[in-house]
Amino acid sequence: FGLIIFLNILITQEYDYNLERIEELVNKGISFQREGKHKEAIVCFDKAISLDENMNGEADSNLLLLKKNSEMKI
Repeated sequence: FGLIIFLNILITQEYDYNLERIEELVNKGISFQREGKHKEAIVCFDKAISLDENMNGEADSNLLLLKKNSEMKI
């Protein structure tokens, strides 16, 4: 029983870390977009998309839209 609780805590911590990492990557990507650095923004969005897919099975449509916006500027 104790092992199950420990594993749940680890999973929750990893999930929280991934959410924070996604947020950091998205904010960095948006900053790059504002600076006109769309290739750098795409790299950030790709990393965020990958993390999101690993967590949820598919990427959030807003992340895909952010990436698409930068792709159209290249």
